[in-house]
Amino acid sequence: MITVMRRYRKSLQLGLLVVIAAFVASLFVFGATGSRFGDGEPRDSVATVNGETIPLERFQRRYQSYLEAYAQIYRDRFSTEMAERLGLPQQVLGDLVQEALIVQRATAEGLSVSDEELNARIHAIPVFQENGRFVLKRYQDILKRRGYTAAAFEGEIRRELTRAKVETAVRSGVKVSESELEQAFRHRREEVRAAWALVELGPIVAGANATDEELTAYLTQHPDEFRQPDRRRVQYVTLNPKDFPSQVTDADVEKFYKEHLREFETPRQVRASHVLVRVPETGGSEGEDKARAKIADVIRRAKAGADFGKLAQEISEDPATAPRGGDLGLVGKGEMVPQFEQALFALKNGEISPEPVRTPFGFHAIKAIEIQEGGRKPVKEVAPQIKSRLSAEAGDRAAKAKAEELRVPLLAAKDFMAEARKLGLSPIETTMARVDRTSGLAAPDPLEEAAFGLAVGGVSAPVSTPVGVVLLKTTELVPAGVPPLAEIRDKVAASVKRQKAETVALERAKQIAADAQAGDFAAAAKKAGAVTGETTRFSRSKPAERLPGDAMLAALQTQAGQLSAPIKAQQGVYVVKVLERVPPDMGGLAAERDKIQKEVLVQKQSLAWESWINGARANSKVETHLPASRRG
Repeated sequence: MITVMRRYRKSLQLGLLVVIAAFVASLFVFGATGSRFGDGEPRDSVATVNGETIPLERFQRRYQSYLEAYAQIYRDRFSTEMAERLGLPQQVLGDLVQEALIVQRATAEGLSVSDEELNARIHAIPVFQENGRFVLKRYQDILKRRGYTAAAFEGEIRRELTRAKVETAVRSGVKVSESELEQAFRHRREEVRAAWALVELGPIVAGANATDEELTAYLTQHPDEFRQPDRRRVQYVTLNPKDFPSQVTDADVEKFYKEHLREFETPRQVRASHVLVRVPETGGSEGEDKARAKIADVIRRAKAGADFGKLAQEISEDPATAPRGGDLGLVGKGEMVPQFEQALFALKNGEISPEPVRTPFGFHAIKAIEIQEGGRKPVKEVAPQIKSRLSAEAGDRAAKAKAEELRVPLLAAKDFMAEARKLGLSPIETTMARVDRTSGLAAPDPLEEAAFGLAVGGVSAPVSTPVGVVLLKTTELVPAGVPPLAEIRDKVAASVKRQKAETVALERAKQIAADAQAGDFAAAAKKAGAVTGETTRFSRSKPAERLPGDAMLAALQTQAGQLSAPIKAQQGVYVVKVLERVPPDMGGLAAERDKIQKEVLVQKQSLAWESWINGARANSKVETHLPASRRG
């Protein structure tokens, strides 16, 4: 919770989080505009669900809300192109189709949102309020400015409320029985002790060989394993800024210090603790009042002498801070949502907020545990880091200037490598691949961007990298695909040898299992040349130290005195024999009852909700037709 509070500080100022923030905000992004699909066919919808059409306009609004949510998280690293690669259009369409199915089934089962429920929710949206009260004229004016009718807006809100209402109803109907609780406790706490044998791949791989015929056959059968992305053959030189030393005087340090005073200021910080009570999604003003009253009672008890940390552990609904007594650590200005920050920084050392503090997350009781006033570091204390920074910046400027000078002869030279050596440089020739950064959402590599932005024969402008300033020439375009065997022979050979080794190891493991059935497990393992070992007791909540996950799970699923089937792992193939199974002491259930009950409840609720949705999908007729530009 605290991470979310800090990360979304700015976006939470919108005041639309009473409903679903991104969704409601998106209602004000698009007007009622038409669109033309990439195939030239005009459409105003993206899907039909059991005869109900999903308008293109609704898809556009929801897609925009997804974009805004990702942009809040990844800032300038996120782009529309990245969204396409992540498959966001398909995610949005799937979300809308599922929403339609849920609403349709909810209507059939009498779970629709009533006009009273819809009215209460709209009245609770802060953007339509003045001084905390809903104002009809403000509501009408805002919708009118955005080009919306009340009916269209209320239809969108009704769908979201129906979705939330149904999910709440399904999840709230799930209970955990005593037998399920006991079974879950046994499942988590039952311990096993096992002996294991490992047929290692390393020695087998070292002794394996691969013929040309085998390499050719393997590459033909597994081309995707060796497929390479778009590449560029490049030549480049690097100029290290450290080779361009510069003198930094005390006057330079003093000047920089005076011009950057704010960089050397330590801001005022407060170590804070809080108790949070959420406002339920359903319940309207009654739910709001109950949450406020609960926090008011916390404040009363704390001021009467109750331990604030213990109150947080007992009552707070912030799972990240409740276990540590609500401690948020040191908080500076600009790190929290505005309402929380304003209340916190108005407190004195040791003081508790006089009344409940409302934020988009619910109501808080806040305590200032320690106040650090901050201040400015003296120039003498920061002089070394200033000198280092100024020296590095000067070296970088000098390296760039030299690179600009050297670029001219390198660009004109027929032989980049020879000319670079003539200029006293150490050129390097290599192949660069275009790295897919979607999964990690990492920032672009400037060197990679330069290489793929040049035409063949072009020499880049100076490129700053962590190791220095680079001048780069692209000499060849290598398209994506599977390289010839000659170029990747070693990689293919390694795969062939490993495949052979896995086959051998699996056969040896099977032999261990067969021999051990009629005799001694250790002797059978030794005969096969396997590495052996024995675990201490372990469980699902207390993993074994030297056993990989799959082997550990196999042991937990095997009866005492029995052997598991061979288990493949990265280092080889395991066979496990269970020596002992120890049932848990059921007396320990009482101490963990609440924790296990919550875990089992969440699992059952998720399964129930998934089953309900699958029921809505059963025998449904869905047709989708994303715009061509959104198909990815």
